[in-house]
Amino acid sequence: MLLKPVSVSLTAIALVIGLSACANSPNSQTLERTFAADPLLEENEETPEIPPPPPDLALEGVGDTAALPQDFPETLPPYPNGEFIRTIAPNETPKSTKADAGVVTLWQTSDSPEQVLNFYQQQFNQANWEIVPPGNQTGTQPSLVARQGLDLLVNIDVEPQIGMGENPPERLEFLISYVRSNPAQTTGETPGSQPPKTIAIEAATPVSTPASEPSTTSANPTALEKVPEQLRPYLRDLEKMGIAIAQPSGNTSANATESPVDLNQGITRRQFARWLLEVNNKIYANQPGKQVRLATATANPAFSDVSTNHPDFPVIQGLAEAGIIPSALTGESSATTFRPDAIITREQLLLWKVPLDLRSNLPSATVDGIKESWGFQDASKIDPNALRAVYADYQNGEQSNIRRAFGYTTLFQPKKEVTRAEAAAALWFFGVKGEGLTVPDAMENPSPVTP
Repeated sequence: MLLKPVSVSLTAIALVIGLSACANSPNSQTLERTFAADPLLEENEETPEIPPPPPDLALEGVGDTAALPQDFPETLPPYPNGEFIRTIAPNETPKSTKADAGVVTLWQTSDSPEQVLNFYQQQFNQANWEIVPPGNQTGTQPSLVARQGLDLLVNIDVEPQIGMGENPPERLEFLISYVRSNPAQTTGETPGSQPPKTIAIEAATPVSTPASEPSTTSANPTALEKVPEQLRPYLRDLEKMGIAIAQPSGNTSANATESPVDLNQGITRRQFARWLLEVNNKIYANQPGKQVRLATATANPAFSDVSTNHPDFPVIQGLAEAGIIPSALTGESSATTFRPDAIITREQLLLWKVPLDLRSNLPSATVDGIKESWGFQDASKIDPNALRAVYADYQNGEQSNIRRAFGYTTLFQPKKEVTRAEAAAALWFFGVKGEGLTVPDAMENPSPVTP
């Protein structure tokens, strides 16, 4: 049993000795090449590298903008003492933030919720931003919603309740979510991010003068594409000026992120009052004597349904005190209520707007005079108080509010509701022929002068 291993060992030794003795022989060289390592393998052999661990997103600060979604709005400044954490995936979006709010980003800060909201409150008070009133928001979580023109909707949520388990973060967490109305502005997608959804409102394109544009063919036309082609340039110009064309009218329980604004819908009296005062004051930014002053909180309300606590009291009361809106102050004893959430009619629009065009007393007018000038078949249906405004508007020819907002018509339909688009057309020009100013005129010279 023991002889077999010994013989094997002796055989191996003999083989080694034989190979060493014949090292210089041709056969030994051939055998050596056979067992030699492949030189190509030796050249390509490298020590495998261990990939670095993934970066800790919680340590990446605001300065690392590469971590932010690529379409993060440039006009929305990150919170100064904030730290970007990550983009929230759709399946983990907290209930306090609507899942269809577009891209949702998570941030942390050592500051308080009030400090965060105050910072963005100041940012949204800048030009071209419009804060959505609290009455148009749903939910009980502290948040701030604002629009920038027709293109961007932003929501700041300081109590997102992400659900961190038994170990909540020591620092305040807050969400910045945004929706873009134009998906083409998105330059890329961040892994785990939710693709932005549209608000169905087309982004504004600056124009210097109102001109018809070719309509676009789309299976899902935007709100602006649904507006009559002749009215679109006026909306674009007002949006460029900073007027919140897309802001919902009045108080509604609908969430602004879920209810696209229909520019063909009626505009409320309170909202038209805001537009009327704001556009007038911006057009005459360098002529303070033609601006309408906001009322103070100590003023005695002109209307019983617009108290000093009403969000639009300074505007409505200011127009009433200026004599633009009929009230008891102008001798209209029956005008005791304003009805802020009612839709403004055609004759009411003329009654409010034309005095700001003329800057003088309205002329006398009769039903027969309206029939002879305008040729309206329904002139007898116009309220007697509005007759003078309708007649005075005729003197402006092609610059009249009626022609600009309603086009050629032989029926005035004085009680018909005015749409947002028609209101924008009426407000695009203030003044009389040869002495008026348009919205583009105001944007060319926006700097006010010292009175």
